[in-house]
Amino acid sequence: MLDQNSNDKVINLRRMAAEHFQKAAWNQLLALDNYQKNNFIAAERFAQLSFDDQMNGVECAELADAEALIFLDLNIEEEY
Repeated sequence: MLDQNSNDKVINLRRMAAEHFQKAAWNQLLALDNYQKNNFIAAERFAQLSFDDQMNGVECAELADAEALIFLDLNIEEEY
């Protein structure tokens, strides 16, 4: 049961990371579109949202990596 819960947690964290990166990319496109239209206030807002989503994505990815390492360590210990 522990294995499935840990695996589900890693999958969930990776999915959350992907969603944040997807939002970051979308917000970056919106920022660029607003820069082209000389709407600098909106462009800066979207750029900041993009940056925030990028940082959240990195955090989720790092948590997923850490959780995966713990999962692997537990499995290795169980084998010995």
